[in-house]
Amino acid sequence: MDNQPLDQLPALLFILSGPAGSGKTTLCDRLVAETTGLERLVTSTTRTPRSGEIDGRDYFFFDDAEFDRLIEEGAFLEWAHVHTHRYGTLRKVVDDKLSRNIDLCMNIDVQGAASFRGAAERDPKLRQRLVTVFLMPPNLEDLRTRLQGRATDSAEEIELRLRTAVSELGEWRHYDFCVQSRSKDVDFHVVRSIWEAEKQRVERILSLHQQGT
Repeated sequence: MDNQPLDQLPALLFILSGPAGSGKTTLCDRLVAETTGLERLVTSTTRTPRSGEIDGRDYFFFDDAEFDRLIEEGAFLEWAHVHTHRYGTLRKVVDDKLSRNIDLCMNIDVQGAASFRGAAERDPKLRQRLVTVFLMPPNLEDLRTRLQGRATDSAEEIELRLRTAVSELGEWRHYDFCVQSRSKDVDFHVVRSIWEAEKQRVERILSLHQQGT
């Protein structure tokens, strides 16, 4: 490898995280739409599909009994309770994509990101492919405005999400990167530049080559 050009750069699992309303879903969707070779990682949930959502494209939707069975089988790389529902990431989905050198982007809550970091500590291959980015909203009032603008949550749910956000904002220090949100365009260009740079990190390339992945 020392004297040979690289035939391909390592695939990454690129995680965007932050409080509800921070813009992580919109940003993830745009990154996938405008970045060649980057796919959105589809996760699982027990909540009811929202209008326009499709099983297998937006989420894998399971009822509680099915979700329980998958937990017992050890099928999830991580899973967590978020507000009144459960969310999780199927291990086989991640393994399949990364083994085919497909880059993955996912938006996930703070609790889920912590679970991924824990899983990465136990799995050297995952650790070398994982990049975590925290999206920091300008302030709580801006976050409230964003949540109200989505028109998907009740007033009670918005207040619950804001209370949760207060406890989540301090978690930024546990991520690889913290991006102070300014505008959709600025956030997009900052985050994509992080992805491009991490793809070319020499330490990661050498480590994965030594692992034979």
